[in-house]
Amino acid sequence: MKQARNFLLLFLFATTLRSCGIYSFSGVNIQPDIKTYTVLPFENTARLVIPGFAEEFRLALVDKIQNMTDLDYTDRQADLIYAGKITRYYIQPAASTGNQQAALNRLTVEVEIDFKNRKHPDENFTKSFSYYYEFPANKLPDDIRSEAHEIITEQITQDIFNETLAKW
Repeated sequence: MKQARNFLLLFLFATTLRSCGIYSFSGVNIQPDIKTYTVLPFENTARLVIPGFAEEFRLALVDKIQNMTDLDYTDRQADLIYAGKITRYYIQPAASTGNQQAALNRLTVEVEIDFKNRKHPDENFTKSFSYYYEFPANKLPDDIRSEAHEIITEQITQDIFNETLAKW
């Protein structure tokens, strides 16, 4: 009797989840007619240009969408089109010591995304996303660049994903 009740509860739970439609545990709520996406090459219009960073960022966005959805990447006429550029990449003091010297520096990256949904044009937008990484002033930017890029890229790509696919 207890096994039958457990089976019934499991069945009801499973059918309830199935009735939720296209929502998934990752929080993605993609319309059923959306099948493909593309991420166009990124420009780097920031004053400080780090060679390769724009492509590194683009590939991270491709990976984020690929890992979080069932959408297919294509170079052709995609349903979702991400175009973007690195608009700001700069380092500035974030905190100072008592003798007016920087104790912390902050690397800030800003990315502008031009998002097009060819099936639902009312969802199109252009928006900037930014994030920063703070590091001790006695460290050189080259010493922290790899870790900083990883953290900043992860946060900004997650924000872009949430805005375009998770609708958070």
